Amino acid sequence: MGKSFEMEIKVGSFVTIGIGLIMLAILILGGTNNFLTRQNTYYVHFQSVDGLITGTKVVLSGIQVGTIEDIDFDLKQKNIRLTLKVGKRYEEWIRKDTMAEILSQGVLGDKFISLSTGTRDTEMLEPKAEIPARPVKDLAMFLNKGDLLMVSLNSIAGSLDRLIKQFESKNRSETFFDGMSNTAKHLSVLSKRLSEELDHMKLKSAMNHLNSIFEKINNGTGTIGALVNDPSLYYDAKALLGGANRNRIVRNLVRKTIKESDEAGADKAAEKEKK
Repeated sequence: MGKSFEMEIKVGSFVTIGIGLIMLAILILGGTNNFLTRQNTYYVHFQSVDGLITGTKVVLSGIQVGTIEDIDFDLKQKNIRLTLKVGKRYEEWIRKDTMAEILSQGVLGDKFISLSTGTRDTEMLEPKAEIPARPVKDLAMFLNKGDLLMVSLNSIAGSLDRLIKQFESKNRSETFFDGMSNTAKHLSVLSKRLSEELDHMKLKSAMNHLNSIFEKINNGTGTIGALVNDPSLYYDAKALLGGANRNRIVRNLVRKTIKESDEAGADKAAEKEKK
């Protein structure tokens, strides 16, 4: 009995140690060996954490420095709160201007939390403080927006297709173009009538203007009116012409003037020929 009991203890101890080593290996291979080191706790809030689970790695400038310990709703801020466990030896790199964001490994890779290193001039962030979060730059978000855009475009295309089909059905297209043709004809007739009316109005205005001028002449207004309506000018002209016919002196003077003018013209012509 003693030997049997002793053997059972040895076997049990061996199995327990083996199971412990296997669990330790799993934890190490899974990248969750942070429980062996001292860690600080930090918090970060996101509107969406799709693809993140507890145990997801936390990376600082490409180096894994911790994991996500807990994911829970924050009822006060109405978003998601992540509890991060980061190795204490990296605390000097966690500053007040450090930012946290959700990134992916490749296009379809696993999600992880990326922390930016703070500047040396900024104070260190105390443990259990909140790290500011950057907006999520997720490919799925852009794909979802693209899907929504495609749905909208398909809806618009469908509406246009239905509109065109309704337009083409029941000879609506022919009716539409006939209506446009009739409208163009009516506009042409209206334009012609308007042009004729304008010409008539211009002619009527010109006739009214001429009538006004003739009326002023008849009334003796202006120089022409005075010449036409003043009989004294007529008698003065008649007396002048009649006197010239009866007056020998005036008649000789006129003849002499004409003769001198002819002689002057002949002299100028002779001078030009000599030159």
